[in-house]
Order: sequence, then structure tokens, then C-alpha cells
Amino acid sequence: MSTVSLRNDATKYIMERIHHGDILPGEILTETNVCDLLNISRTPAREALIELTANGVLEKVPRKGYRIKELDQKRKIDSYVVLGVLDALAAKLSMPNIEEKDILRMKEIIDLMDIAIKYKNYSSYVDLQEKFHHVYIDKCDNLQLVTMLADLKASIYRYTYYSDNIDKLFELSQDMNDEHRQITELFEKRDAEGLEDFLINTHWITKHMDMI
Repeated sequence: MSTVSLRNDATKYIMERIHHGDILPGEILTETNVCDLLNISRTPAREALIELTANGVLEKVPRKGYRIKELDQKRKIDSYVVLGVLDALAAKLSMPNIEEKDILRMKEIIDLMDIAIKYKNYSSYVDLQEKFHHVYIDKCDNLQLVTMLADLKASIYRYTYYSDNIDKLFELSQDMNDEHRQITELFEKRDAEGLEDFLINTHWITKHMDMI
């Protein structure tokens, strides 16, 4: 496998661990950590860490390694607002391209998220949530928009709610999954305007400041 592919794999892996809450603010990440976790050489590990630093996800800690770059609450909320608008635009543009099989796929993912919530598997829930949104993002037929969404998500170390209080975290996760059901219903009704409004003003609105 090429160095570029290994670097991309390492970058994706680090981002996934951050989004899942496996790497927390303040925790030090080193080239050696990445090498050991992925069984790769130092070059792609170093390049992945440098790339994430350039994207504003990580920051270098002299003589120690790297850590998540903390964003102040205002910048986080601003980022979520933009993310919500872009996601809603993707949903609206995708409406003419959504087929019955896509609706069924959304429902299937919702059911799988229910299982992840039941067994308190946060990593699985986060992965499935991303897959749910990508059912319609991948159908929006606008590569520039898809790229902008990916870049924005890559610049935010975590864009889902998170808490050390597991009961609270999964209670909220269930609420969010109920919203996924409403999103799917709006797709079924072909209500593009209602869908856009729901995503911007309900689904992506920051309701729990203590969990961002």
C-alpha cells in the first residue's frame, strides 16, 4: 500500500476515534501511538498528524506530541450552524434523487441505531448516524457541497453530543434518533421545504450546551 493511502487511512482512523470520544481533549497522541495502533511506519503516521494539525483538529505540544485543539463554545456553535445549513441544503437537493431503496436504508440504519443505543455502544451509534446522513448527502449531486461538508466535519473534533454520564448520553441519543425518524418521514412525504426547516431549526440546533 502506498504512503499516501496509509496516511489517508491514519487520518480517517484518528478522526473516527476523536468523533467517538475515544481520544479526549488534553490526551496526548504521538507518532508512536499511531504507528502501534495501525501497524504502519512513522512517515504516514507523521503526515497524518501534520495534516490534522493543518486542518485545525490537532495542535502540537512541544516535546510531547499532539492533542485535540479546543474550540471555544462560540466557535463550536457557529460551526454547527453552518454544518446544519449545508446538511439541509444537501437534503433538499437530494430529494428528487431519493428512491424507495434509500428510504428503506434510512429506516434500517435507524433500527440499527436503536440497537446501538440499547446496548450503549456509542462508537457504533456515531458510525451509523454518519451513514444515515450520507444516504441523502451522497444523492445531492453536488460534489462541491459534499466536499464542503466533509471539510467542515474534519475541522470540528466532535460534532455529536457527548457526556461522561452514559445514561444522559444515550437518553439524548434516543431523542436524536427519533429526529432521524422524522427526517425519514419528511423524505417519504417529499416535503423538501419542511425537511430543510427541520434540519436547520430542530435537528442541528445546539440544545445541550454542556454536551458539546
